[in-house]
Amino acid sequence: MTPIVGIIALGAANRRSIDAALLRAGAQTRFVDEPRSVAACDALVLPGVANFGYVADELDRSGLRPALLDAARKGTPLLGICVGFQLLFEESEEAPQARGLGLLRGRVRRLRTPRVPHMGWNEIQPAASGIEPGWAYFANAYAPDAGAEDAIATTEDGDDRFAVAAARGNVSGVQFHPERSGDYGARLLRSFVDSAIAAYAR
Repeated sequence: MTPIVGIIALGAANRRSIDAALLRAGAQTRFVDEPRSVAACDALVLPGVANFGYVADELDRSGLRPALLDAARKGTPLLGICVGFQLLFEESEEAPQARGLGLLRGRVRRLRTPRVPHMGWNEIQPAASGIEPGWAYFANAYAPDAGAEDAIATTEDGDDRFAVAAARGNVSGVQFHPERSGDYGARLLRSFVDSAIAAYAR
């Protein structure tokens, strides 16, 4: 079985790169920009290279927010990437007026790294099961605290340590860009596709 992975298309991501990476991981893909298309997917990816508030507003404008929440509650595997990862949490300092999806617990705050935005390769340090150690590529100015309740991995830059992966049930996310993280990112996306296959089998 080849799962259909829906990539949420909000005009705020390098979605073509993510699409190509998911195809290499063994998925069928489709871009999703309307609520009725969500239910036809075996798994969902919420990417984002933009302001937290912009993406939150687009989720509301498009009507995708309730559709994503419903899919997550029904057990559909959902992966957030970069700002899409941040949107899985409740709120962010980047846009205090905006609502996250609240699927993961905690808030997103501005980094205190030597340079902001933080860009380049950093070591992934697992804090729980569900993710392997390795090196991944980052481009971010915000992230959840390292002590976030659902965090499963952290990294550090200078004196700042922050969460770079989190998971709760079928919902997971990463702050780094797996589509730009070589073999490490490819293995993560393959694992996500495998989770979609397992969910479909149930």
